[in-house]
Amino acid sequence: MKTVVLISGPSGSGKSTMRRILKQTLGHRFNDRIAGVEVDDIYRFIDPRFNAKNYLEIWQMARESTGHLARGMLLTKIDAVFIFGNTLFSDESVEDVLKNIKLDEEVKFYHVTLAPTRDTVASRLKKRQHSVPDWLDDHLAERQPYITTKWTNVIDNSQITPEETLKAIYKIIEHNKDMNHFMRMSQQPNWFKRVFKGK
Repeated sequence: MKTVVLISGPSGSGKSTMRRILKQTLGHRFNDRIAGVEVDDIYRFIDPRFNAKNYLEIWQMARESTGHLARGMLLTKIDAVFIFGNTLFSDESVEDVLKNIKLDEEVKFYHVTLAPTRDTVASRLKKRQHSVPDWLDDHLAERQPYITTKWTNVIDNSQITPEETLKAIYKIIEHNKDMNHFMRMSQQPNWFKRVFKGK
């Protein structure tokens, strides 16, 4: 069985660090048949300076392309793809990725929301950018309504290392808290039915 883990979190939540240490931290759990992809990296191919006027369209293209890339990996010897992105929090953004990962064999899909405190995010961004960006509060506010969605697993990684966060994500996989699990227990939204019909 193949595994796809979508990891959403604001800028400064540790996604890039986790992608870099993914294989050394969790590779042995998947016989080293594991890959990590960052939606932000795909976006950067199109808009390297993150200043395009049509940035929403570019984010959608980046998410859809990431889905195609993940599918291609899963068709080879990769058993688990971890997809990291700061725009993977809404129904539509998750659908952009998942609709392009259609395989003949069964795939387990997991969604994780990294939710460090505002102070933690501000501190990390200040180290990276030498100041707290003006957009931080808006950036966090747009994600807030989605933290309570039924299909995500929330991790407050304010006080834990990236390695510990990845291990917590693996516990979610071990406990089978996949997206289908949550949807079997509640009414399925239309986007979920479109992506998972026939599963």
